Amino acid sequence: MLAQTLQWPDHDGMVNHVACDVVPPHVDDRLTSLGCEAAERVRCLAEWIEASRPRIAEGCTKRLQGSV
Repeated sequence: MLAQTLQWPDHDGMVNHVACDVVPPHVDDRLTSLGCEAAERVRCLAEWIEASRPRIAEGCTKRLQGSV
């Protein structure tokens, strides 16, 4: 099941997934240029979320208190 789940980025062109015919089973996964671009965008979003946590928390608190 995990192996099937990990194959979807390969089908989307994000990852090159190469299954090696060895025992024990081994796969080699590498990001494609498209995958690297996506990873950078996700990294930027994660950094923005981390930097904005106080403002996000403030907005959540106001909403829960019914101020928004």
